Parts: sequence; structure tokens; C-alpha cells
Amino acid sequence: MSKTSKGAAAEQPKEEKKYPTSKLLKSKHLAGYQRDFAKVILTEPEYTISEARAVLDRVLKGGD
Repeated sequence: MSKTSKGAAAEQPKEEKKYPTSKLLKSKHLAGYQRDFAKVILTEPEYTISEARAVLDRVLKGGD
């Protein structure tokens, strides 16, 4: 039985939690980005932390 619960728990971290953009802009996770620019770039109502960073990096650092 413990193997089943461990297997289910191991899959959980793959799906990241989405946060409201307004909270992400104030969070320490995006502290390295200029907040005014990030506010304009992040137009969706919610992002995961990694999605928000990827969008900001792509736009601000000249990726694709």
C-alpha cells in the first residue's frame, strides 16, 4: 500500500501550482525582474512560477 501512495505523491510535483499574476509580481520569485516591465509582459491572469520566468526571460533577454 505504501508504494501506491509514494507513487502518487511522486507525480504531484510535476504539476506546478498557478498563481495570480498580481501575487507573482510581488513575490520573491520574480524579484530579479523590473516589476513595471513584468506587469506589462505578463498578460495572463495566472502563471506557474516557471512559466512566468520563461515568458519574462524570453521577452527581456531576447530569446525567440
